[in-house]
Amino acid sequence: MARVVIRQHHNKSDDEVREIIEDVEHTLVKRYDVRTRWRDNAVTFSRPGLDGELCMEPGCLVIRMRLGIMLGIYSRTIQTELEKVVAEKLS
Repeated sequence: MARVVIRQHHNKSDDEVREIIEDVEHTLVKRYDVRTRWRDNAVTFSRPGLDGELCMEPGCLVIRMRLGIMLGIYSRTIQTELEKVVAEKLS
């Protein structure tokens, strides 16, 4: 099982980061057909072969994902794409 961890530091308010997380959440739902659920300052997501969370930490947005065999093949592509989207949104 492949793991992807992305940490992006920022100077945004919690409200701004929550909006960004919601935007990334919608992208994951649309692109990867995941189910999501909010818990405190994090949204968890899952589908067969993929699960993880987007989490607000003080001054940092963290994405943790576990990819099954089929999606694991694309872990670098998925990580690069998410890093680019998150960096763009937090800039």
